[in-house]
Amino acid sequence: MPTPKGQQRRKELIEAAGHLLATSGPSGVTMRAVAKEVGCSLSATVYYFADRDELLAEAGRYNIALWAGRAERVAEKAEAGGSITTGEELVELLLEAVLSRETLLYGHYVTLLAAGSSAPVARAYFTGRGRLNSAVGRVLRVAGARMSAELVITIVDGAAVTALSEGRDVHDTARGMLSEALAPESGDLSPAGCAGNGRSGER
Repeated sequence: MPTPKGQQRRKELIEAAGHLLATSGPSGVTMRAVAKEVGCSLSATVYYFADRDELLAEAGRYNIALWAGRAERVAEKAEAGGSITTGEELVELLLEAVLSRETLLYGHYVTLLAAGSSAPVARAYFTGRGRLNSAVGRVLRVAGARMSAELVITIVDGAAVTALSEGRDVHDTARGMLSEALAPESGDLSPAGCAGNGRSGER
């Protein structure tokens, strides 16, 4: 059983690995690079992780937990409010849940694509995705919206990649695409949640 000091050191190593994964992709996560990031010896990293695959898996779990945690905080805020009365409000909450304003988005999507080349990271992201989907689904349920969380995330991610490749603002592009997708021709976002708002959810 690791000592409290040992547990803290392992946590620091995982956080460093997660940072390297998010900024440099799987290829940037090595035992040596993580040790350097934390400021410890290579032997310390080898002591806490059997191999690089274990380190990559932990880094992947750490990162997806960060993303899911952000979405869960947004879901809690939406549920505490009790209702989402306009299309604009729903779109802004969904963007807050899915798109980080703290992360450099170009690097985020480049490294996210690169993650597929690493089986340990891909498995960690796939497994942890359910928690992210669940949080986004909670926001949608507060609004009574019928769209699935999976589709919301797909639209936002697609909009982000489009915007980045064309030099457009990521949040504005995602906002427009998501607003259009959430507002059917009838003008009602959903019969249960945001009906009667005209086309307020569109640009």
